[in-house]
Amino acid sequence: MKTLPLLLLLITNFTLADDKLPEENLRPSAPQGLVYGAGISYQQQIYKGFDQRTIAIPLFGYVGEKFNIFGPFVSYSLLRNDNWNVDLNLSPRFNGYDEEDSGFFIGMQDRKDSLDAGFTLKYNSNTWTYQFKALTDVLSKSKGTDVEFNLAKKFKAKYLTIEPAISINHLNKNLADYYYGVKQGEATLARSFYEASSTINRSFKLSFSHPIPIGLIRLDLNNTWFGSGIYNSPLVDKEQAFGARLFFIGFF
Repeated sequence: MKTLPLLLLLITNFTLADDKLPEENLRPSAPQGLVYGAGISYQQQIYKGFDQRTIAIPLFGYVGEKFNIFGPFVSYSLLRNDNWNVDLNLSPRFNGYDEEDSGFFIGMQDRKDSLDAGFTLKYNSNTWTYQFKALTDVLSKSKGTDVEFNLAKKFKAKYLTIEPAISINHLNKNLADYYYGVKQGEATLARSFYEASSTINRSFKLSFSHPIPIGLIRLDLNNTWFGSGIYNSPLVDKEQAFGARLFFIGFF
């Protein structure tokens, strides 16, 4: 599994444009322009033979009024007001692996990373946020779709923002089977044939963010419970995975 892209995905699982710094004495409006930063991430791996990873990486991007780029993630705002956000999204999918990534995967065909395109619909009501996101594989690696509903609530403690969130994530059969299935020609005594079904993952995330004069410091803690279509796979040895990210984002 590709280490750097995986960590980019983990660290960039938020929208900079939505992390406004409301304290007027620090920054009167949502910042725009080039952004930079650094982060450290720990993530449990669910594939057999993959170790947990703790890695530090640099972060770079651009935040505009409508157009945002952060690493390989791109979004364009179609609608943005006090309550509603509608964005178009383009994002890589880094679930791929190579045969040499683990001894258990010898004899498996490589599963390729891909590119997803779709949209996000978000509704903000006071401190509550409701988000629906739909993505589809536009490079036809898995020919799959990924649909997610997320519910989050923000709490303020002076300058500190605390945001718990729950999400339900549906992967269709094509997507789950491509990354977690085992073909007839790949089956061995230790790795049985497996055709993954569509599955639903559930996640809980707890975020802490604090503005500083030049940007933002953020800590994310999350746990994902995988659906049976994934955890029943002979390629997987965990039903859940924990991750933690600490990072700084600054603005030029």
